[in-house]
Amino acid sequence: MTNALHDAPELGSSTIGDVPTWFGLFKPVGWLMVGLPSPALADTLEQALLAAGWTDATVLRFNPGESLAQLRAMTDDPGPLADFGHEVTLPGRYVELAQQGYGWCLVKVDDNPQAVEAAAIARDGGATLAVHYRLLTMEELI
Repeated sequence: MTNALHDAPELGSSTIGDVPTWFGLFKPVGWLMVGLPSPALADTLEQALLAAGWTDATVLRFNPGESLAQLRAMTDDPGPLADFGHEVTLPGRYVELAQQGYGWCLVKVDDNPQAVEAAAIARDGGATLAVHYRLLTMEELI
């Protein structure tokens, strides 16, 4: 029922593909990062997004254990040129939520209206966090 990405060993592996970073920080420009209080809710959201027209290639699913080490690495050593603003605090928040058992979806979005649509589906599915990564900004939609 879930795609092969669900079984990937960690975020950033060759199975999930390279998630864009900025000076070593997690920054998937053109994607919506969605956090849900449980992996089961993330599974349900994945199915809802697929039913709404997204594809397996545009919905990346991962669980707390699969993402925690990679997110920690990006927050522990952000690199000397990183801006110590939202780019650093958000991954730290992701680490805290992953430790609480959150499930995650990265959703490819073409523009802000599509990000808003995906965030609305996520909110209806129980998501408590949705961040749209743009080139120069990040917008929290939930």
